[in-house]
Parts: sequence; C-alpha cells; structure tokens
Amino acid sequence: MSVPDHLKQALRDLPTKPGVYLFRDRKKKLLYVGKARNLKNRVRSYFSHHDRGPRIQRMIQLVSDLSVVVTATEAEALLLENSLIKNNKPQYNVMLRDDKTYPYILVTDETYPRVLFTRRKKSRAGRVFGPFPSARNARQAIRVLHHHFKIRNCDLELGEKRYRPCLQYHIKRCDAPCDFLVDRDTYQQGVQRAQLFLEGKTDDLIQELKASMDAASRATAFEKAAYLRDLLGTVHAVQRSQVVTELPYDRLDAVGMVVNQWEGCIVILSIRNGSLVRSTQHQVEWDSVPEDDFVDWISHYYMNHEDPPRDLVVRQPARFELLMETMAAQGTPLSVVEPQRGAKLKLLAMAEENAATAYQLKGQNEPLQALEQLANHLDLVDLPEHIECFDISHIQGKHTVASMVHFSQGLPDKSQYRRYNIKQVAGIDDYASMAEVVHRRYKRLLDEGQPLPQLIVVDGGLGQLHAAHKVLSQLGLGDHPLISLAKREELVYRVGTNQPLVLPYRDTALRLLQQLRDEAHRFGVTFHRKKRGKAMTQSDLAHIEGIGPFRQQKLLRHFGSVEAIRAASLDQLGKVIGHKTAARVFDYFRETP
Repeated sequence: MSVPDHLKQALRDLPTKPGVYLFRDRKKKLLYVGKARNLKNRVRSYFSHHDRGPRIQRMIQLVSDLSVVVTATEAEALLLENSLIKNNKPQYNVMLRDDKTYPYILVTDETYPRVLFTRRKKSRAGRVFGPFPSARNARQAIRVLHHHFKIRNCDLELGEKRYRPCLQYHIKRCDAPCDFLVDRDTYQQGVQRAQLFLEGKTDDLIQELKASMDAASRATAFEKAAYLRDLLGTVHAVQRSQVVTELPYDRLDAVGMVVNQWEGCIVILSIRNGSLVRSTQHQVEWDSVPEDDFVDWISHYYMNHEDPPRDLVVRQPARFELLMETMAAQGTPLSVVEPQRGAKLKLLAMAEENAATAYQLKGQNEPLQALEQLANHLDLVDLPEHIECFDISHIQGKHTVASMVHFSQGLPDKSQYRRYNIKQVAGIDDYASMAEVVHRRYKRLLDEGQPLPQLIVVDGGLGQLHAAHKVLSQLGLGDHPLISLAKREELVYRVGTNQPLVLPYRDTALRLLQQLRDEAHRFGVTFHRKKRGKAMTQSDLAHIEGIGPFRQQKLLRHFGSVEAIRAASLDQLGKVIGHKTAARVFDYFRETP
C-alpha cells in the first residue's frame, strides 16, 4: 500500500516508545484511536500490510493527519486509548465502542411511585433493582408489576390535582390514584409487594399475600380475596421458574469467541452469587489479527463495565496480563485463567458453543434485534412488536389522503394496512390532516375493543408529533408511546422534549424506522395517484352531456384511458356507446384541447 506524500515524513518521525496514535481525515475529524507498545512499528504497519479488514482499508484511504501521544508504559497507553474512544467515539473504532449499560428497574420516590425502565443506576430519586439479564427481561418484569401489582405507568404529578382515569384503570391494571380512587396506604402496599417481587423474596411475598387473602376472605371481601389469590398464583409460577445454577462462584465471567475472516462473535456468560444471570453476545469486526483484536475488545469491555467479575475464564490468559495490571490500578482486580477441568471448563465450552451458534444465526434475528434496539433507544416498557406509521400525501392541498402501515415483529403486515380520504381538512394543512387520521384510527380501535400497537410513528417533525399527541390525549392515550421521524436529517422526536434523538446511521433501529416511513410513503403515494387519476378521468368525461357514470366506465373499460378515448374515431366510439352519444364525446374532445 502506497503511503500518501503528506504522511511520509510523519511516519519517519514516529517514536519507538509506547503510546496512542490518532488518525484524522482532511477535515480534522477523528477517525480512529489505537494504542501500541511500539508506535513506529504499529502505525507503519497500517500502510505496509495489505492483510487488513475492509473497514480499516476504507479508513486508511481517508487518513489525512496523524498524531501520537507518548506514554511511559503500555498500561498508560491502554487507559488513554480507552478514555479517548469513550469521549470521542471515533467512527472506525466500531469494535471498541460497546458502551453498553445493563437494564435496571427504578421504583421512583414519589407520593404514588412508578416503575420505570432505565440503564442508569443514578438517573433519578428512587430505588433501583437489577441489573437484569436483558432489556426484554426487565420489560417483562415491569409488565407483571403493572398488571398484577397495579402500579401506575403515567407520568402525572399526583397529590392534589384530580385527573380523569385513563385506559389502564378501565382494563384493571391501575387503581387510579389520579382520581383518588385508591388511598395512599393501599397503593403503597402494592408498591411494597412489588419491591419484594423484584428482590426475589418470593417466600416473604407469598406469606404476606396469604395473610392478606385470608383476612379479605374473613371480611367477606371476596373480590379482593380473588385478586390476591390470582396474584399468589403468579408469584408461585415465578418462584417455580427460577432455576439456580449451583456453581461455587461469586463473580465469574466465561468468554467464548468464534472467528471467520474479518468478523466474528463473542459470547460472555456471567455468574453472580452462584447463578447464571446473563448471557450476552456481540457481533464484531476484526481490524487485523483476530486474536490481538479480541484481547483489545475484552480489555475495553471490562474497563468500562458496570458489573465487572473477579474471575475471567478465557483461552490464552497470558495475553491479558496488561488488562489485569490496568484493572488492578483502577481498584478492580481481575484474575484471568484458562481452566483444564471441572465446572469452569464446562462454562468456557458452553460460551464457545453459544458463540458459534450465534454467529451461524447472524442475520436471521435482525428484525428482533432492531425492535430491542428501538425499545432501548426510546425507553419503552413493552417491546414494540406491533408498530403503526402514518403518512400524508397531496399535491398543493388537492386530493389529500393518508396512509397507515402496520409492522408485526419488525416485518410488514400488509393485511393491516389502511388508506384514508381526508374529509375534515380543506387546503394544505398537514398537521390537521395527521390529527384527523390518527383520531379516526384509534377511536375506532378503542370503540371496537381492538388491541393497540406498542408504538405509533408519524412521518414529519414536531408539528406532526404534537398534532398526533393532542388527539391521542383526547382519547385517553396521552401516555401511549408516540414518535415522529423527520426526513433528511432522520431525527426522531419524542413527546415531552424538543430535543431530537439522533440514532447512528448504521443502527438497525433507525433502519427499521426508515423502512416504516418509506413504506407508509409508498403506500400513500400509490393511493394518491390512483385517486388523482380517477378524479382527472371523472372531470374530463363528466363534463360531456349524456355521459353518466355507467357510460364513463363502459368507455374506460373498452379503451383503457381518457387519452385513448380522445384519440378514438367517431365509428370506434359509436360501436361502444351508440353513434348519437358518440358524436357528443367526439365533438367535446375536438373542441377541448
């Protein structure tokens, strides 16, 4: 690989000491950060070796500026590299940018507490439970808390003002503290039970529920007793499903890796207090030598980890001496071993087998992964398995129509697509048109008792979002997940904030939203063209005396289009609608250009 002239002198002047190197493009944008034991050898290898992955090859073609920071030791270089990547998020440090945080459930510190999904342990006042194995597990737990413990999910500030109960009250998932239909002590009792459930203290919760159920029965409060009986059954079911892996380890991670040319998969099994609590997988791209990149990836992963282990089970532990030294300096000592027998070896083999399986299944689960990412970005309680997206189409305010597309499990479900003629809006008013169609759609679903989608998307910016939110609030759905996706910049707007959410352009969640928006637009434009064509046809033929709807359809079926009718001879027209009427049509098109 030839070296650009402007970099030749910089490469010659590189020191042979440890440190960090930074690649920038001609606009001084940071492209890549790396560390090296020997800066000269490491950096020069990018321009002298051809055995680089396609991502790094593309990056090298953009490099216009090179700078280095010399450090006293390689451990200092690792810490500096980690800090620069974490703070600057360079585009081509893809495999080292996994800044993942684990999902938690927050029970807020309010007069009438709520349960919220969060990835920040100290995001707001309240008590935090977790971390959970996955976002799906956390959301499933929140659904149980809403359904069985009747914890509210609205964001109203309760205490003095009275509000009208929402849909959650009517489907018996909330006791409506907003309308003072439940006193604070009774509500707090449900919150305390929910906390016991989250703590895993199911034995204590079962005893408390049994006592309350017996007391309600003795007091002939049979409806309350039946509710407590059903809740007791749910807790029993959860208790039976909790399988504890009996392993004599307090904090241990087993790491498996599979390599295929320039990409691969890493699976990490996490043991905490004798239980297998997490299994995480990561699809990664290698820069050069996979084994070296694997060490770099693991190093950055655990240096930024919220819940690091004390013991790490992995192949070739000698490669991780620098990581152990760095972790010890940070006050979180880490022991890295490769087991030869026993339970640790079985865990390592399990992690490697899972990595191989996950890599084979790569691509097959992309729709589900997109839904998981979208739920994480939007902090949704439920996985958006059903999403509906709306679009408005018109030309200068004429023939305005709306389209609604429905995606199930991340894929189009065309049987659920709907088209709408805008009836209540005259002229150009996209906001009012959006409000009309959203109101019509969800009023009908509520009236018919049909299920609602977990997420509603409107095409447009803040104006369309506010218009849709206003009518949803009128229907009692003000808290329902709703976003808008703006064209060009691909900005995601959410209710309650004017600051848009900017998703990475490679993010699968963004691709899903784009697919939704584009499909709604395609479906709407098709309907609009059909309506416009029909209107044009009707306007041409309807002006001819003696040509009613029946003869219009007869002519169109025979000739296929208005232009063909215009070009037809008098005899051709007469054979279809009779010579007397044909003469009117023939004369009309000759007089009308």
